Amino acid sequence: MELQEVLIAQPDDQKPRKFKKSEQEQLELINHYHKHFGSYVFFVAKILRIDLRKPGRKRQINGIVAGILFLIATYSICFNIKITFSTRHLSAELAAQLLIILWAVQSLISMGFLVYWQIYGHLSEFRIKLAQCQNLKGLESENGKKYVEVTTRCFFSAIFLTCSITAALATKYHLEEKHTEFQEKQSFIFVYPVLRPLYTLVTTYLYIVFNMTLFILIHYTNATMLEMRYFNEEISNFNGSGDGASEKLMEHLEVYSNLVTVIRHLDLIFRLYTFIMIVITIPSMIFTLMMMNHRIHSLFDLFLCMPTIGLCAFSFFAVTIAPARLHDEICRSKGFLCQNRSIWFPYRKEVYLIANTLCSHMEQFDLGVSVWGFALLSRPLILGTLSATAMMLSLLTELAPKAELLNETETANSLAVNALTSFGESEATTTLLLFSPDPSPEDSRTPSEAPDPSPLPSPDASTTGLSPEDSPDPSPDASTIGFSPEDSPDPSPDDSTTSRLARR
Repeated sequence: MELQEVLIAQPDDQKPRKFKKSEQEQLELINHYHKHFGSYVFFVAKILRIDLRKPGRKRQINGIVAGILFLIATYSICFNIKITFSTRHLSAELAAQLLIILWAVQSLISMGFLVYWQIYGHLSEFRIKLAQCQNLKGLESENGKKYVEVTTRCFFSAIFLTCSITAALATKYHLEEKHTEFQEKQSFIFVYPVLRPLYTLVTTYLYIVFNMTLFILIHYTNATMLEMRYFNEEISNFNGSGDGASEKLMEHLEVYSNLVTVIRHLDLIFRLYTFIMIVITIPSMIFTLMMMNHRIHSLFDLFLCMPTIGLCAFSFFAVTIAPARLHDEICRSKGFLCQNRSIWFPYRKEVYLIANTLCSHMEQFDLGVSVWGFALLSRPLILGTLSATAMMLSLLTELAPKAELLNETETANSLAVNALTSFGESEATTTLLLFSPDPSPEDSRTPSEAPDPSPLPSPDASTTGLSPEDSPDPSPDASTIGFSPEDSPDPSPDDSTTSRLARR
């Protein structure tokens, strides 16, 4: 009841508070701090025909152009997925192809979110709500100007590097005389190989849109963080022992309530996008590290892989660092309030009750940009994600066969195949020799060598000079050879030999 009496005791005819301004003044403030809300990003969006903020004829034309490019990009991704899984790759090449596909999917999803935010006016609504809190005083600080300058430079640097890398890869492809099987299939993505540069243009367009969406997330999250930091500084410097402390503290309570509304609206805008980006980024990091493990063997290899490593690290930290800073500023608010001794001492009933109410409002631990409501993007989450990625990489590295073992296995398999082939041929030759009928010398002669069919005169004793008793017997018997008829060898192989050869 005491707190209720304190709140009711406020006069109804009090003047409007100094942080309240008209809608026209708020729009002027928003236009004045346009850099903090990504004005350079939307300047690039106008060039790429994806600026859909203002209704009219330009919006219709830009929507048609963006829709056609979206369909072409979807077709190119599906075509790449098809030829990737229909072509044999080494582990490093497969990781690289899957990484390119994941980047393209990220870019396509980012393009869809960017169009959705502009059409339904979520970004403009957020700007108006943020301007109603403290008249954007947090953006006037030196930190605010520094953040805008650094973010703008990083945005144009990212676009320049993206265009340079895609142009270098396209030039390398056209200068090469021989291409891989995957590249040969990819050249027919638009039926004719002459149209392959169109694929490079669509890929560059997607990567630029991906950077634009990421930097919109960074700009709007940084603007909220700067406003929260300004509020914390006001609480830290608040003089609770002066005159009108209770009224000023009530103003801070209202400002904090408005900031909570803005932060929850920011979460509603970006929660699903951050969830999808993190879900895709973690496999991208694993594939990047796998590719590094297989390809990097010298400093030159590391230099060649640096664009891939940089893009993967950028896509992860761009999604997580800015929301983590906002979460840190939200968590510091209660500490600044409790550390201000002028609010709590000496004890004053009204000031104490309002401060206690504000302290209870600051115990909303779910404030911040979440991963679709599962967890808040914070520094512990970044550390846990990196740890889980390293664990998965170590597991895949241990389970994956080494390159030396693969070469040794392939060599052993080829030797075994050759040995089995030669062994099979020798066994087949032996079997044929054993089971084929033995041709007689007469059958093997040619017709020219055939003997005369006229019988030859048999030699008599007078011719040979031998008596009839001394003439040799033409057919030797067993006694002549030296063993009995029972010991004579069987010309046909026995059953054991036949069965053994049949088994072979």
